[in-house]
Amino acid sequence: MKKGKALERFAAIKKREEGDIASHGFFPVLKMILFNSVFERMSVFLPHDRKFFELFEALADKAVEASQLLVDLGADYSYLSRIGEELKALEEEADSVVHQIIHELYYDHTRVTEEKGDIRYFAHNLDNIIDGVEKAVARLAFTQRPAIPEPVSEFSPIILEASLEIRKAISCLRDMRCEEGSLETHCIRINELENEADKINRKWLKMLMTTPVKETEELLERQVLKEIVDILEDTMDQCEDVANILETFRLKGGV
Repeated sequence: MKKGKALERFAAIKKREEGDIASHGFFPVLKMILFNSVFERMSVFLPHDRKFFELFEALADKAVEASQLLVDLGADYSYLSRIGEELKALEEEADSVVHQIIHELYYDHTRVTEEKGDIRYFAHNLDNIIDGVEKAVARLAFTQRPAIPEPVSEFSPIILEASLEIRKAISCLRDMRCEEGSLETHCIRINELENEADKINRKWLKMLMTTPVKETEELLERQVLKEIVDILEDTMDQCEDVANILETFRLKGGV
């Protein structure tokens, strides 16, 4: 029996049982409680729709593309305006994918509420990586520097590597029985990269907050640079959050 027809049949039986409760009192109530428990458990074991894998992978591809643009910016800073526009377009495309995931979750009756919450949270955190890169590049336009700031050059390859690890980890979700070990390895590496980003963040915050400034313009630019460092650090935190949810998927045996 197909999962759609199975759900319809259970719904019909459930409705009939509810009618029995109204007319027969306590024992049908107990029967209904037991039935609801069985109904919920069976919904967990119904085959899950695999369309979310493709949507996750599409979102991860956009995160990799955004991170690569940040690295490319270090090679030629004169492309700042163009790369900013490309990142804005990527951000809008990613938002569209997230909306599609939420739409699909609304009509997905093969998952319980907790599973839907995990998927929604995962999609938003993955989208936040793209948002963070776009926001940091947008802030760079406020500075007068002729070249990419050194903190950005240090953060960008780490963010790119973390995005690539996320992309590889997501591909493991399609076959958890065979790829569970690989998924764990990718998540561990993402956490290591986040620790490296923490060290870069602390180094530059100390420098930006303690080095004396000579002119007002320098103070204003330093404030912008500090905000960019904060944004890039938060972007790496989002990468770690994505890895943590991937670990949750691993512990649950899949998506």
